[in-house]
Amino acid sequence: MYRNLFVFILFISSCLFLSGCRVVFDPFAQNAEQKEIQKEHRQKADVQEQEEVVQEEPEEPAFKIDATLTLDGENMVLSGKTDLPPDTYLKINLIPYKGNATAEEIKEKTAGTLNEVPANTVGIGPSVEEDGSLKEKTYYRPDLSTRYRFELTFEPEGQEEKIKQQLIEQAGSLDELAGLQVIKEADPDASMVHGDDPVKGYIQTVNIMKADEKNGDGVTLEFE
Repeated sequence: MYRNLFVFILFISSCLFLSGCRVVFDPFAQNAEQKEIQKEHRQKADVQEQEEVVQEEPEEPAFKIDATLTLDGENMVLSGKTDLPPDTYLKINLIPYKGNATAEEIKEKTAGTLNEVPANTVGIGPSVEEDGSLKEKTYYRPDLSTRYRFELTFEPEGQEEKIKQQLIEQAGSLDELAGLQVIKEADPDASMVHGDDPVKGYIQTVNIMKADEKNGDGVTLEFE
C-alpha cells in the first residue's frame, strides 16, 4: 500500500515538473519580437545614413573667387581675386530681406526676401582683369535701414564664346565643372537662353545688415 502511494506521488510530481518546463508557442509574441528586431535594424540604418550625409564634404569648385565687399554709407565697394580667365563676367544681385526678418533667420538662411533691386539702380557686375583681380567697382546701396543679401555669381554658359573655350581647356565640359550649383531653376517662359535647362554656376553671398547694426557699415565683409 505504501509502495503504491509512493508511486502515485512520484507520478504527480513528474507531471507537475513537466508542466512547469514545457515551452508554450505563442505566434503573437514571436511576431512582436520580429517587429522589434526590424525596428532596431531600421533605426541603425537611419543613423548610419545620417552620419554619411554629415561626413560628406561639399565638392571644391574648379575655379575660386576670393572677394570682399566694403560698406561705406551708401557705397558698397567690391574687390577680390580669382583664377577665372581674364574678361570673365560676374553678375551681382542685391536682394532686400523682408522687414520682419530676424538676424537669426538671415544667418540660418530662412529669412523671407523681397524683389531684387534692379541692376540699373545698383550697378552692373565686374569683370576679371589680366592679373586675376576683380575689376574694383562701387555699387549703390539704396536704403541704409534695410538688410540685404549681396550675391556674386559666375555663370559659365552666360560667358562669351572665347571665355567658354578657355574654361573648357582649363577644366573640361562646362556642365561638369566641379562645384557647380543650380543658381536658378528652369523656367522656359522667362528664359530665351536656357530654355528647359536650369542655370548653373558658382554663387557667393554676404549679408548686409542695417547701417546702425553690426556688419551694417564701416566694415569689410568676406563672401562665402
